[in-house]
Amino acid sequence: MTNETKRRAEPSAALPLGPVDLQILLVLSDGDVHGYGLMKAVEEQSGGKVRLEVGSLYRVIKRMLTGDLIEESAAEPGLGASGRGPKPRRFYKISDFGRAVAAAEVKRLAEVVETARVQALIDGEKA
Repeated sequence: MTNETKRRAEPSAALPLGPVDLQILLVLSDGDVHGYGLMKAVEEQSGGKVRLEVGSLYRVIKRMLTGDLIEESAAEPGLGASGRGPKPRRFYKISDFGRAVAAAEVKRLAEVVETARVQALIDGEKA
């Protein structure tokens, strides 16, 4: 079994996800988004707690593409940086593997929160 096959077979092998990766997967779970839109949606969805700079965004996207968490989807024509001509935007979507990894991460985090609640780290009361 190759590493890629193993990763696809076992979403838990990709855990834990970093906060940025999880935020990106959460945004893409609603539909395809281009890079700049993704950057803005992550910031909005996180209430400004997760902010991406353009350079770091594309490094994260490249890593997530390599890890099969996301995929490129259809490109839509847009204006280039100069505003003078069409430049295709790259759109991204969550992969089936990425969806499974996000679900596993959310479940893992819920278990962490429950443990914190039991240990009275949340709301100051033991469950």
